Amino acid sequence: MEVNQIFYAWVPKYIRYTILLLMVFVVLCANGVYLGITTDMYSDLGVYSEPYTMATNAMYIGMGLGFLFIIRLAVRFPGKPLLIFGFAMMLFMNIICATANNPFLTVAASFVLGFTKVLALGQIYLAWLVIWSKNMDASRVYPFFYFVALAGLNFITWLTTWFAHLFSWRYAYIIVLILILLCIVLAVIFLENHKLRKKIPLYQLDIPGLLLLAISLMLINYVAVYGKVEDWFSSNAIRLTFFMAAITILLFIKRELSVRRPILDFRLFKVLNVSAGLLLFFLLGALTPTTFQSALSINILHFELIRNAELSLFLIPGILAGSILTFFWYRKHFDSHLLFIIGFSAIVLYHIMMYTRFVNDLNIDEFWLPSFFRGFALAILYISIGLYATANLPIPVTLKVVGLILIVRSFLATGLASGLYNYFLYANSNRHLSMLTSEIDANELTGFQHTDFTGYYKYMLQQANLAASKEISGSIIIFGISIVIVLIIAMAYKKIKKGLLQYPAIPKAEMSNNTIAV
Repeated sequence: MEVNQIFYAWVPKYIRYTILLLMVFVVLCANGVYLGITTDMYSDLGVYSEPYTMATNAMYIGMGLGFLFIIRLAVRFPGKPLLIFGFAMMLFMNIICATANNPFLTVAASFVLGFTKVLALGQIYLAWLVIWSKNMDASRVYPFFYFVALAGLNFITWLTTWFAHLFSWRYAYIIVLILILLCIVLAVIFLENHKLRKKIPLYQLDIPGLLLLAISLMLINYVAVYGKVEDWFSSNAIRLTFFMAAITILLFIKRELSVRRPILDFRLFKVLNVSAGLLLFFLLGALTPTTFQSALSINILHFELIRNAELSLFLIPGILAGSILTFFWYRKHFDSHLLFIIGFSAIVLYHIMMYTRFVNDLNIDEFWLPSFFRGFALAILYISIGLYATANLPIPVTLKVVGLILIVRSFLATGLASGLYNYFLYANSNRHLSMLTSEIDANELTGFQHTDFTGYYKYMLQQANLAASKEISGSIIIFGISIVIVLIIAMAYKKIKKGLLQYPAIPKAEMSNNTIAV
């Protein structure tokens, strides 16, 4: 993979940095489906919300598979055509999402968008890596990259919601399309096309393996999203989909173990940093979904969509603080394991603060402090675990590990956790509602007008939702504290073991003399 200066020599530095900043924001934040407008989308089309959750997961599945695939394209095609093609596909897929009336067309477009946007992301990442560190130290660029990704996603969530609030959810795509089109024009004008010195043919690509992995992940996506709607394994569709997912995964594993050039080398999982990093991201997925905050703000507090989107902006100061901390932390070469403890402690503190805020009359300003700690924790953990998992790996292997991280962190962990939390929240709310209604005295309802009874029912439903949210949040807090304790014990064990290894051994002769003297 060749690393070249992507701009023409005559382009001034301030123009280069401005263009690259715009491009990295657009390529990281221009997704097919935007969280703030999904309610408007499925309400307007008269469909369930599940296809749009599935579309969000599909985008991250596509990105993960794209990182497994990109290195072979990067050594076959020049950087400029790949970058322009990536932005062009993002433009086309966003147009499809903005105009589609079939939600499953949106799912397919989101998957293709995620897969192809990696072609542009790879070139932009390398450009910023060279800018931040001449020796290509990833710890310098990761804080910047994750700040743009996390803060940018929350900002564009608010921006698209604001446009949808003023006009329509379809008009919210206009600002995204303008930004993507601007990136394409700037790339055509200012980026230089470098011909590759050595082109590697594409016939060695493991296309069947890629297809098997894509099919299996999309089947798992369906199970995770539609499990609540179809009552999990009580549904024949869920059972059949799960069985097909298991078969395709087994076929994928069999192929990757036998093919000469696998798209995913399973020896990666034998690398301690990689396997431990993926495990930490999977555990993090149980603590990061915003299921309960959304249930509180929408179902109980009844915030408008634009007000609910403003909560996304509350995370940005915490993300900035976490990014700055990690930048100087790695610059001083401090221990990354301590960052894990700080990050997980911050996300547990967020859940504790939210636990105390499950009430009926919460003001939007009360979300400031919990959101700060949530953003702070996300920035620290995404950066530190990502650097830990990819430490001391060459660029081709690093790209494959990044693909695995995206699949585990942004789909398997959060997708499965969100599906389970939504189901448990629904089931526990019904259980608490039944308990509350069973304790009502029939005489209490005598003489109630219809409007009074409706208000009484809404109040009971709110109480049931609050009780269910608190119950599940308490379990999450206990789980998070357990993770922090295990991390502290692991760090202490590592320090003790390191100290014992560094302690100078006493020669046997000296030991015997000392023993005789004693």
